Amino acid sequence: MRLKNKVAIVTGGGGTIGRAIAGLLATEGAKPVIADISQGAAQKVADEISASGHKALAVAVDVTDNNQTGEMVKAAIIKFGQIDILVNVAGGSTGPSIKTKLDFFAQSDRDRGREIVNLNLLGALNCTRAVINHMIERRTGKIVSISSTSGVIGMMKGVEYSAAKAGIIGFTKALAKEVAPYGINVNCISPGIVGTPRVLAMAPERIEQWKKGIKLGRLARPGEIASVVLFLVSDESSYITGENIIADGGLSLGPADY
Repeated sequence: MRLKNKVAIVTGGGGTIGRAIAGLLATEGAKPVIADISQGAAQKVADEISASGHKALAVAVDVTDNNQTGEMVKAAIIKFGQIDILVNVAGGSTGPSIKTKLDFFAQSDRDRGREIVNLNLLGALNCTRAVINHMIERRTGKIVSISSTSGVIGMMKGVEYSAAKAGIIGFTKALAKEVAPYGINVNCISPGIVGTPRVLAMAPERIEQWKKGIKLGRLARPGEIASVVLFLVSDESSYITGENIIADGGLSLGPADY
């Protein structure tokens, strides 16, 4: 097992991608802390992992709240004694945490901008700030944040989301420089379009249009993103830091005939 006895906080762990990540890390020996704004969603994933014979902890947390992210870290240390891995998954451009709708920037309002940046960028910073000194003291740690191809190539009707996800890439590179002397690796992943239930519930013609722009011709499976996370938090990636791994099936490669 590649992560035997490692303790891993997975924010957004109650969602589809977070669940896939937490479950995979558990099968490799990690003790996942499932952190989610919904206690019920977090507990459901923790119960699934426990039922498979692995240890897990569910914690309710709003990643935009510094006090709550601090309590999340305390709960993890009280339960498991240490934190080896942080995976910043919590985020999104729509859904329960984002009340405003996708729209062109010229028609969007300030509330949407604040919601998007707070959740997708400041949330990751808050969680990392809560755990970083613990990792520095132990002189070891792995931090992986989920960015997006939106932060690389931009997304129409998603200006604020693209800006926040680009911020994750810059945050990753800057922090990697600061904490490398302490044996801490910091990386991020930019998925393309992942086939979560929310995405698959969209209009079929919209999904088919997306597939035309993806060189592999299909949406990503949540487990494929989880596999990249596993690589980055394992010893196999011990010499990789400050990198943004694009996992988008070729979406960002440009026009098909170019």
